[in-house]
Amino acid sequence: MGEVSELNNEFDCLLEKLECIHQHLNFREKSIVTEWIKKLKKSNETLDELKLRLDFIEYFINCWKCGIFSSEPFNKVPQPNTPLHKLRYMLPPDHKIRSVDATSDEQRRLYIEEMFESMPDRGAFLSDQPVPLDGTFFLVLINQK
Repeated sequence: MGEVSELNNEFDCLLEKLECIHQHLNFREKSIVTEWIKKLKKSNETLDELKLRLDFIEYFINCWKCGIFSSEPFNKVPQPNTPLHKLRYMLPPDHKIRSVDATSDEQRRLYIEEMFESMPDRGAFLSDQPVPLDGTFFLVLINQK
């Protein structure tokens, strides 16, 4: 069995779990999940997309009880024309992401660019800050309405 068919089989199994979870959500959350399912089903052209859709669906299954479909960034339906790799920033950094090769500098750069794109100031504030010696930082974004 090839890698593509294994990834598709794993997606189908996880999709069944997500569809069972779907029954326990309120109306608004159900519509959001339905749109995400449509988007994930369409994202199957490349090996990276197959892996990335597994990342999303696993995150949804693991975190649905925390109300992820009622809070940012998953409280809205995904934009239909936006490729899935442009939405990778929505996954938290501590979530295992199989679609990003940990040794690839190019992939890490892409992930950072996507994170900056999602910020209101496009990362202007963050890029002006000094880089910590250990390479980590903590950032709190506060939305004022």
